[in-house]
Amino acid sequence: MMMTGAPIKLTQADAADVADLYNRCSDYFLLQDGAAPTLDDARELFSDVPPEKSAHNQAVLGWKGPGGLYAIAAILRDYPRDGTWYLGFMIVDAAQRGRDVGRSIYSTVESWAAARGATEIRLAVLEANEAAERFWRSLGFIEYRRVGPDTFKMRSHRRIELSRRLSGATVEGSNK
Repeated sequence: MMMTGAPIKLTQADAADVADLYNRCSDYFLLQDGAAPTLDDARELFSDVPPEKSAHNQAVLGWKGPGGLYAIAAILRDYPRDGTWYLGFMIVDAAQRGRDVGRSIYSTVESWAAARGATEIRLAVLEANEAAERFWRSLGFIEYRRVGPDTFKMRSHRRIELSRRLSGATVEGSNK
């Protein structure tokens, strides 16, 4: 059964629930960091923003079902410029993957951001996370650059930065 629904805004008080979801998604953290996720990783979700922004510019949305939190999306308003919103993190419980839950979650995030002034969504995927790259490209995201390598705990990765114009306009820096 596909689980979707309206998101709730998560706060630092929800860090234990976030940590529980992170543990169910440890495959991602092992790929990115080379280590299992911790409660501190969950707490960091609420404050990890670029230096020129503050945590109040970020919304952390969550989706809950009978088994608890099953998806999270953290999106930063007007970054790196007005109208561009940066999806810094989105994860779906491993037990829900492959059921179009991610597509539904992203659709909700996009509609939510567009209703608040977003005209473009940007995000980055690890080059090593080929499944995520395929997922985002299947939603119409296009590559605009590759960056890194950057270090995540015990691993170093290059990242593919992707973008999707909500109005259908050409993305700055893209070759399409």
